[in-house]
Amino acid sequence: MSDGSGSCAEEHPHLLSLLAGVLTRGDVFLDVGANIGYFTVPIASLVGEEGQVIAFEPAVDSARALRMKARDLGLLPRISIHEMALGSEDHSRVLRGDPEHPEDSTKRSLVIDGPAVAEVRVRSFDGLVASGEVALPKGIQAVKIDVEGAEMDVLNGMRGSLHRHRPRMVVIETIQGHLRRAGSSVSDVHAFM
Repeated sequence: MSDGSGSCAEEHPHLLSLLAGVLTRGDVFLDVGANIGYFTVPIASLVGEEGQVIAFEPAVDSARALRMKARDLGLLPRISIHEMALGSEDHSRVLRGDPEHPEDSTKRSLVIDGPAVAEVRVRSFDGLVASGEVALPKGIQAVKIDVEGAEMDVLNGMRGSLHRHRPRMVVIETIQGHLRRAGSSVSDVHAFM
C-alpha cells in the first residue's frame, strides 16, 4: 500500500518495480484509476501479447489520452479500457477536480468537493464479471487501486473476485485524508485485506 508521502515521480518507478517483480508474460493486471496510463502502458508491455491489462478510468479526457498512447505504442490490443469508475454498487456520481489543483487529472475524485468534471458511471467489479462485461479466463495476478479516497468502495465491489482469484499483489493508495473524505480509513483497508 502506498501512503502517498512520495511524489508521483518517486512513487511510480518504485511501484512499477514492485509490480514487475510479480508479473510475467501472459499475466492479467487490473488498473483501477488508470488516468493516462502511468501503470497501464508499461505493464501492458511487460505482460506481452498473451497478457492483458484491464484499465478503469472514468474521465473521458484521460481515457482518450490513455487510448491514444497505447495505440501509438502498439499496445492497444492487450489493454481493455473501461470508461467508468469502480465502486461497491452500480450508480452514477459526479467526478470532481481538486479545488486547489483543478487542472490536475491525477487528483480527480468522486469524494471531493471541487469543480464538476463529469457525471460518470460507477459499477462494481464483481457485477461486471457476473454480467460477462469483464471476462477473467486467466484470473487476476496483480491489482493497483488509486481512486483518491474511494478505495474501500472499490475493494467492497470486488471482494468476490479478489477472493476467487487471489492476486499475487494488490497495491492500494492509502492517504488517510483522502480515505476520510469517503468515510473510511487506512485501518479499514488493512482490515479488509
